[in-house]
Amino acid sequence: MLSFVIILLIILGAILLLVELLVIPGTTIAGVGGFLLLGSSVYLIFKEYGQTMGYISAIALFVLFVIGLFLALRPKTWDKASLKASIDSSVKNDDFSKISVGDKGEALSRLAPMGKVIVNDVIVEAKSYNEFINPKEKIEVIKIESNKLIVKKINL
Repeated sequence: MLSFVIILLIILGAILLLVELLVIPGTTIAGVGGFLLLGSSVYLIFKEYGQTMGYISAIALFVLFVIGLFLALRPKTWDKASLKASIDSSVKNDDFSKISVGDKGEALSRLAPMGKVIVNDVIVEAKSYNEFINPKEKIEVIKIESNKLIVKKINL
């Protein structure tokens, strides 16, 4: 029965150390708990099976820990789990060719300060200039940036 408890402590300690290494960043209770469980198992081996078995188990656990750490930190270990895809797409800016400074339109959503507007039958993202603009209010384009318009409210 005691052998089962010792083996269980070793397995749980190893699992907690793996969770600490792979899942939880920083030093947390999982890492501390893993070391405590491994230490408890070595203590029980010393207590029940004597010094020789205690030293053998302590050295074996240390060697297994070093081998596991070496295998985990190898450059090719994580190749299968790492992301290889890259994003080559870009934002479509063709709609801005139909819009120029001075064009008038209407706010579709509240610009506080960002929102959607329609100018020349094109719906785009816009930023209001120093004010909030409510939906259905008339706007004028005062500047065109790479992916948004700068607009102001037209006071009728």
